[in-house]
Order: sequence, then C-alpha cells, then structure tokens
Amino acid sequence: MTNDSHFIHPTPTPCYAIRLLGSPRAEVAPGRTWLVERKTAALLAYLVLEGDTPRARLASLLWPATREESARNNLVQLLRKLHAAIGATIVTGRDCVTLAENVTVDVAGIVRGRWRDDTDLGDHRLLHGCDFDDCPELEEWVFAQRARIEEWFLLALRDRAERLERAGNEGAALVCLQRLLDLDPLSEDAHRRLMRLHALTGNRHRALRSFERLREALRRELGVAPLPETALLAQAIRSNVPLAEPSDRSRFSA
Repeated sequence: MTNDSHFIHPTPTPCYAIRLLGSPRAEVAPGRTWLVERKTAALLAYLVLEGDTPRARLASLLWPATREESARNNLVQLLRKLHAAIGATIVTGRDCVTLAENVTVDVAGIVRGRWRDDTDLGDHRLLHGCDFDDCPELEEWVFAQRARIEEWFLLALRDRAERLERAGNEGAALVCLQRLLDLDPLSEDAHRRLMRLHALTGNRHRALRSFERLREALRRELGVAPLPETALLAQAIRSNVPLAEPSDRSRFSA
C-alpha cells in the first residue's frame, strides 16, 4: 500500500477561502477562482461538518464500490490534486485527515453562528449541482446536511434581521425577511416582522398586503387562519395605531 502519510503540511499563510454553498469553488488568489470537483467538495464539506475523519472512512464514502487499497490510493491522489490547486488546505496523518486552520469555509459561519451582516444572501444549498448517486451513503449524508443547513440558514436570517432592525437599518432588515419568506412562506413570525417594518417605514399598504398573502397561504396550504396576534397587528395597522416594540425573545416565537 502507498505510504501517503504527512505529504501535505499546513502553512500559516496565506489563508484560503472555500465556498461550499451553491456551486463549490475556492479562491486561489485575488480574482482567481477554482471550481472544486464534486468529490473534493464532498470531502471538504465532510471535514467541516464532521471534523477530523479517518482515511478509511473517507475512502469508503467516496469510492464505495472500489477495493479498499484502490480507494485509499484514490484518496491520496485527490488530496494531492487539492494541494496542488489551492495549497495547504489539508493536514494528513497516517490515519486521519483534518482541515487546516488557515482555511475558511462559508458553511462554517452559519453552523457556528458567525454569519456576518455582509454575508451573501444568495444560494445557500450545500454542494449545489453535485450529485452522488454513485456513493449512496455519501448521498444520504449530503441530503441530511442540506436539510440541517436550511434550518441554520433560516435562523441566521432571523437573527440578522433582528440585528439590522435594532441598528436602525430597516431596509436591509426587510431584505432579510423577504429572503426568509421566500424560503419559508408560512412563517407567521416573519410575516409579522415584515408587516411591522413596512408599517414603521410608512408603507401600510404593503404591510396589509403581506397579511393578506399570509392569510391566503394559510387557508390554502393548512386550512387555518392567522394567529390572533397576527390578526391584531393587521387591525392595528389598518387603524393606524402606534405599534409597540416587541419583546426581545418573543419576536420569532410563533
């Protein structure tokens, strides 16, 4: 079997930025992007979301129908190709593979709650466009992670909208809430926040239109009416009643 231990060594600089949300890609230099092949992208995603991983585990996930020795050699070649393309991204030992500390990965920001206010609101789908029907266990893992990231992304949007409103940036908060509702159109708490922000920025018509869209969607999809607090908010907006600030922890409770 090939002796492949310790052939990649981390360096403190430069830092490498890898994008696994949307089409996988890596910034190899300012203005230069490398499109990451699907199995390489899957390996990086696995290391980010699962941590240090035994070589045997990675080889069996990525090449399930291949003999163990051949699968491990395939892993060696993949790691070497990754190193040649974007530098010291991986730390390898005899048994385990680890993501180097000088690598930043977009999905880690959402997972660890470090989602900055300038983060792109675009495609949040993990490894979008990558299929793994030849790797059944990996495919199942990717599907499960996509569902988890969808939940994390919705929570990140909610937190970001709240921070932006508190900072007085109602326009950016509205953009976050609209993105949230594109993904979760039946989120009644997000509809209430959207209604409030429209009303507070002087657009009562849009606030009431949002309520009507919610009411119709709930009737059509679930056969229910909006919650009483949502209906009361709509009535207050119709009557031009000054809106009270919501309590901190009840803002996204429904």
